[in-house]
Amino acid sequence: MSYNIIRPATHAEWLAQRSRGIGSSEVATILGLNPFDTPYQLWRRKRGIDGPVPENDAMRAGHILEGAVATYFEQETGHTVIKASDGDWLAVDSDRDYMRVSPDRTYWVDEQGKRNEANKGILECKTTQLDVDADDLPAHWFCQLQYQLGVMGYTSGTLAWLTRGRKFGCKAVTFDADLYGYITESVEHFWLDNIVGGREPDMSGVDDVLLRWPLHTAGKTIEATPELMDSITTIKSLKPQIDTLTEQKKEAEELIKAAMRDADSLVLPGSSGTARGDVLATFRAPKPGRKFDEKLFKAEHPDLYEAYCREQQGARRFLVK
Repeated sequence: MSYNIIRPATHAEWLAQRSRGIGSSEVATILGLNPFDTPYQLWRRKRGIDGPVPENDAMRAGHILEGAVATYFEQETGHTVIKASDGDWLAVDSDRDYMRVSPDRTYWVDEQGKRNEANKGILECKTTQLDVDADDLPAHWFCQLQYQLGVMGYTSGTLAWLTRGRKFGCKAVTFDADLYGYITESVEHFWLDNIVGGREPDMSGVDDVLLRWPLHTAGKTIEATPELMDSITTIKSLKPQIDTLTEQKKEAEELIKAAMRDADSLVLPGSSGTARGDVLATFRAPKPGRKFDEKLFKAEHPDLYEAYCREQQGARRFLVK
């Protein structure tokens, strides 16, 4: 295994380099193991049908806190993180340049060993709100690190995570050649057949279907299969139960609301004014806000109202007849 290092001059150039292949964060999606993405959605972004996923607060925090996770790792394990591994860079497989990885950090596996490539490991840093079991690591994290190890030819790595900003954990991971072989076959198939070849991958659920067909075709019908007939029967049989449970829930809520009067919280018996964990329910008015009076504006400025109105397409609705 051999690879080339690319060190882009800017973050924008780094993003452009990543888009020219399959990165480690995309591997689990291709394998169907990413709970936040599907192969079809990834394919649409890679083909330029949809734009890149915009950075949200969690993603931004994860990037900023990489350094904190790396510091925790050094303090907890005694390993030294290699300073030069910080920043935006890529390792590209020499034979398959669409296989591109950007490890968060690398570190010295054996502190007493030689400072050479054979003594390097990959540190993948994560921040999460979920409790992580070191003996049952998230599959998408594990595949990400295995892909990085395989491209760079390393045998050792570590997944390190910070839960809710204060609880650190880590787990050493050994390279799995059989898993890496499966990963590379899947990546090659996806890149050559789906991305380069343009073949649309199978859809994984309703979100994919709505991306592909946000609107219906008027008058178009399909005939129900036995499986779909069973689903229709199930929905119809559940409706009376749902209606009954909804009514029971409403009655219970109204009883509690009436009893609370002007109180903002319902707490356990004997715990009034104590810890927040004793709160059973709250009944509060939202903070006052400002709302545009569309009806009044339309009445007083009809021409302006019409000039700035735009047609807005609603989402498809599913109804069982």
